[in-house]
Amino acid sequence: MDELDDALGDLEDTLKSGDGPVRLNDDGELVISPLTAEDIPAEAEDLHAELERMLPNVPIASLLVEMDRHTGFLDCFTHAGGKQARSPALKRNLIACLIGLSTNLGLHGMAASCGIPYDVLARTAEWYIREETLREANICLVSYHHQLPMTSMFGSGALSSSDGQRFPTRGKSITARHLNKYFVSEGISTYTHVSDQHSTFGTKVIVATHREAHYVLDEILGNATDLPITEHATDTHGVTLVNFGLFALVGKQLSPRIRDLGKITLYRMGAKADNELAQLDEQGHRPLRLLAVDEPGTGQ
Repeated sequence: MDELDDALGDLEDTLKSGDGPVRLNDDGELVISPLTAEDIPAEAEDLHAELERMLPNVPIASLLVEMDRHTGFLDCFTHAGGKQARSPALKRNLIACLIGLSTNLGLHGMAASCGIPYDVLARTAEWYIREETLREANICLVSYHHQLPMTSMFGSGALSSSDGQRFPTRGKSITARHLNKYFVSEGISTYTHVSDQHSTFGTKVIVATHREAHYVLDEILGNATDLPITEHATDTHGVTLVNFGLFALVGKQLSPRIRDLGKITLYRMGAKADNELAQLDEQGHRPLRLLAVDEPGTGQ
């Protein structure tokens, strides 16, 4: 309560100035100025274009081979039955499966384009590529990326953000749901966590009709990479009052981007009479009294 009173006191001081980034308009509505765009010098744009021209066009298969040489991430794809022996062609088959499954090619299209028989790719995918091996491989890549000297130029890895994407599905799925706004038939949502170093350290398939806020902490608490996540940003779908409390309990900071922030109701804690002031401020407004997001229809 003391922290809340201090924060609201600072906010009221800002509102009294009348020309700050947060102010009240003539109708007493909260106005929050948008963040200004970063000013990028023309010299930086020219340097960016020059560096981009210097980068070679690398086939994706060659890139995966190079990544494995540095990180050994293909070794994370272990046999589901515990088989230890690995054929010389296994890494080639794994790379073909990863490309086929992560693009619109599929295994049939990949078999036709690379010459590896479909049954070989199907057997490799069935025995080696599953959720736990994909997660281990991704942990290996993200942790290696975090240690690179240039990566720190993007960020420290302490800040992350998450958002959902929706995809239509075919066939039967216990996760898919009808959602006319996004799908002709049924679809799913993938909820993805990305660090400020531009690495994706967590992805979870969720029911498209579920509130995304329920899954915000999952990949942060389950983070097995070297990323030192301490602060997290979401959009409005990832925000509830419960999430603010949960983040505080686990020592993390939730920094959401809330839609229509100026239209929410703010409250002080305690009895109303304790916060009523007899006099108005210089602009003729009563000091603001709240710090809770009131989401219509949720009761939260």
